[in-house]
Amino acid sequence: MTGVKRKTKKLKKMAETTGIINGSNLKITLGAEGGTLVMVDNLTDCSISTNLDMRDTTTKSNAGYKALLPGMIEATMSFSGMFANDATNGVHELFDFQNDKEKLDIKLTQIVGSGSTPNADDMEYVAKGYITALDLTGGVEDNASFSCTVQLVESIAYSVIS
Repeated sequence: MTGVKRKTKKLKKMAETTGIINGSNLKITLGAEGGTLVMVDNLTDCSISTNLDMRDTTTKSNAGYKALLPGMIEATMSFSGMFANDATNGVHELFDFQNDKEKLDIKLTQIVGSGSTPNADDMEYVAKGYITALDLTGGVEDNASFSCTVQLVESIAYSVIS
């Protein structure tokens, strides 16, 4: 993984969302590598997490202090939602991707309201990855829900939605 790359346009922005972003507008779209991306149905939350591993470079000349330098970057996208058997893009499709060990194209993007089109000139994360965890849970007299973790591979682009 080579890290997070930020790509920004030099053009005048027109529709960029200002102020604090409503978390309800953050959505996950995914699909088989090279295929069509679709929005995951019934999402309740989503996140991206990055971690920079530090490598130990301590020598005897460090006078008892630990010396570190940056190493590998690791990242995951996680999301959860309400389970519905009849969801078009839900747990059943996610299970198939995981079971087939399918490499995914995945985005954490901003889609306003109940729309399906990303909000132009806002920012989104674009990556590739594999589903490493998929959980389906249901408590007594509670909504059935699912959660999914995608281990990101290669580089991550943080870019302007065009």
